[in-house]
Amino acid sequence: MAEVIEIEVPIEEIAIREERVIKTKRFESPDRVAVIPAINYRYLLPQIGVRFTDYYNDPEIMLRSQILGQKWLMENVRTDAYSITGAWVGGWTDFQNATEASAMGCEVDFPDNDIPVVHEEGWIRTEDDLRRLEKMDTINNGLNGRQIEFRRAMMSIADKYPVRFQGGPIFYPGANPALTHTSNGPFTNAAYLMGTTEAFIAILDRPDFVCQLLHIITEKTIEWLDFCWEEEKTKNRDFAWTDDLAAYISADTWQEVLLPYNQRLRDHFDWASMHMCGHTDHLLDIFTNQLKINEYQGFGWQVDLDKIAQIMGGRVVLLGNVNPLLIANGTPGQVKKATRRVIEKLAPYRGLIIQDGNNIVPGSPVETINAMTEAAEEYGRYS
Repeated sequence: MAEVIEIEVPIEEIAIREERVIKTKRFESPDRVAVIPAINYRYLLPQIGVRFTDYYNDPEIMLRSQILGQKWLMENVRTDAYSITGAWVGGWTDFQNATEASAMGCEVDFPDNDIPVVHEEGWIRTEDDLRRLEKMDTINNGLNGRQIEFRRAMMSIADKYPVRFQGGPIFYPGANPALTHTSNGPFTNAAYLMGTTEAFIAILDRPDFVCQLLHIITEKTIEWLDFCWEEEKTKNRDFAWTDDLAAYISADTWQEVLLPYNQRLRDHFDWASMHMCGHTDHLLDIFTNQLKINEYQGFGWQVDLDKIAQIMGGRVVLLGNVNPLLIANGTPGQVKKATRRVIEKLAPYRGLIIQDGNNIVPGSPVETINAMTEAAEEYGRYS
């Protein structure tokens, strides 16, 4: 038998974290406010000494790095994360946000020291281009096809990487690795396909063309996600998506142009989590009352806490808001103060998980990351 990778966190602690998060997502009262910093492999790979180039070119290195990265995280970061399996955590085909654009014909660069980057110029210009996109096999094309290959390769070597929390059973993160079954959202993908500037201009000058493109993207997205559920034999059709670029669109335009396609995505699945960085005060009502999202993950530090409390408090699970630049460059005391403010504004409604807003900056000190949990322990106790 292969040597077991031991994660020095007691299984009893894992159970406490899981209960804390589950109660939070049910709008119940756990012992304290939960904290789950958004720490991605952009941060973790340097911590464990793995090159990005190797990570993205070898499925075994990817799987092993994910396990060792989560081991480092759980042993060094004070988090309420309780699993190292699944997309964005561990045991998954990690090509970050580039998969959909690649599958739909965009070029992707792989920098030596960073995550994959989609070329900005795009290729969709004409009706003929739309027809070409419509005919594409986006399940097997580009990085989606590579995801399928990596997943099957990970499964073939899963028994080489047994993992165990202290006192817990052995498990194998590679046994059923997740495909990237999240989405960048209709408009952000449209911007990849057309070019960012061109997509924003086209909303005003060529709205019918944009709507055709959004329709095709949405259907291709659903086709891929349905494939993922079938491939992984997943019973819970929970779905998480983002549309960061759409934060720059007015509420009226968002509702008129983008809502139908986001609604199509949301209605196709059961429990829905949306992420959007930046200033989104103007869209909160749409997300809550029309899209009826269940969770707003990693909402930006720019969001007005009083407004989000009024609109989403007690109705939508909230994760986010602590400024990641403060975590990167500030002091633990400053981070604790910012975290306390989030707790005081949102914890009374329940359903709050403290998180950065959004994404821990590579190189951020562990001390400032952990200050969020210190604040939750000091100020976030439920009576």
